[in-house]
Amino acid sequence: MAFVVRFVKGVRNHWKKSTFAAVALTYGINYAKEYIEIQQLMHEYCVKAATYGNEPILPNENPRNVTIILNPNANKRKAAKEFEKYCAPILHLAGICVDIVQTESEGHAKKLMEELKSTDAVVVAGGDGTLSEVVTGLLRIHGVNNVNLPIGVLPLGKSNTIGKSLFPGGEHLTQVRSLADASMAVIERFTRPIDVMKIEIIDDEESQGKAVYAVSAVEWGAYRDAQAKKDKYWYFGPFRNYVTYIFNGYKDSLNWNCQANINYTLPCEGCIHCIKNNQNQVGGTRWYHKFLPYRTRKQATVTRVNDKCQEIHEKEISTLDLSLATTNTLTSLHDLPKLQLNLGPDSIDYLDFVKQGWESENGKSRNMTEVIEAKQIEIKPTVISSDENEKWFSIDKEDFEVKPVRITLLPKAVQMFCKKSNSVNVAM
Repeated sequence: MAFVVRFVKGVRNHWKKSTFAAVALTYGINYAKEYIEIQQLMHEYCVKAATYGNEPILPNENPRNVTIILNPNANKRKAAKEFEKYCAPILHLAGICVDIVQTESEGHAKKLMEELKSTDAVVVAGGDGTLSEVVTGLLRIHGVNNVNLPIGVLPLGKSNTIGKSLFPGGEHLTQVRSLADASMAVIERFTRPIDVMKIEIIDDEESQGKAVYAVSAVEWGAYRDAQAKKDKYWYFGPFRNYVTYIFNGYKDSLNWNCQANINYTLPCEGCIHCIKNNQNQVGGTRWYHKFLPYRTRKQATVTRVNDKCQEIHEKEISTLDLSLATTNTLTSLHDLPKLQLNLGPDSIDYLDFVKQGWESENGKSRNMTEVIEAKQIEIKPTVISSDENEKWFSIDKEDFEVKPVRITLLPKAVQMFCKKSNSVNVAM
């Protein structure tokens, strides 16, 4: 009893030191608990991966070779360290020959695809921007009809729209599970088709044949501009995502007025017009491809005629928030592939801007006044960027100057590794 009394008096007399000690002890216990849980989780996945590595290889087979495109600058330069801790051990234990190539600058991943040697799969270790570059490089070289190389994604970037939809994560422990699941998906070779957006600049001879391909979204407007400024508030730590809306909600530097004329065609289940349009739109084909059997069979199986497929709809828009996205993260494999154009209001007050910005950071949708579904859409801004007032699109979180663009949906253009529960076939 005397000990308890002395302890209580000591805490009361030295309450600052006692409070610091209690906080430090709590942090230490939580850290140790999380560390043990992560080690147990990694042990389970490594044991599972080792079962694949112990399987014998047939005499006429070669070990699988996978090329990793690693962006070491992703997620504040943490990507390389997290890959080595949580992904590489699982891939190595499965007996896969892993060839790691690190990107050195923006656009480097596209060049790496041009120099890609024989490989069984390409795995992107980074964020949305790196994934977009890899897909762009592959489709520019091979064309949509000739890409047979499955793509994996390890969600190691700051933004991972497709990665998080295929392998949901969150806090540290669940993020490790997400990385482990993504690594196991490469090993198990379950895949699903992913829609791709082909983005071309209209009436620009210099950009002919240099289409950009994206898998998540094109964004334009005030919220896009505010999100692009997040890193300026790094000194606020985890609160910078919220501070950016407070500090930028009243600034003229944001693009509050996005005015454009849009032309679009409605979604189609696939008809003769779609096949012909696809052959005219998609690069990477040669004159002799029309004689190949698989292309002939594909044409022969499509006999549906949709008279409204090529009907063009016109509209003038004025908004402060525009986003155009595939439905990769919203629909099942059996739903109609389509582009979804979300248009926000043309004006908003400061408090609502901050509120909706915060809600979007927590995974909620911002208020939209109109939603347009399309197969192909042309966006022609009525006010083009100038040297004094630059305006930017975000295409899979990468910045592109605002210009008239044509965006075409390429349904099920690439195969991506996924969990067995979301797969439709097994990659070879």
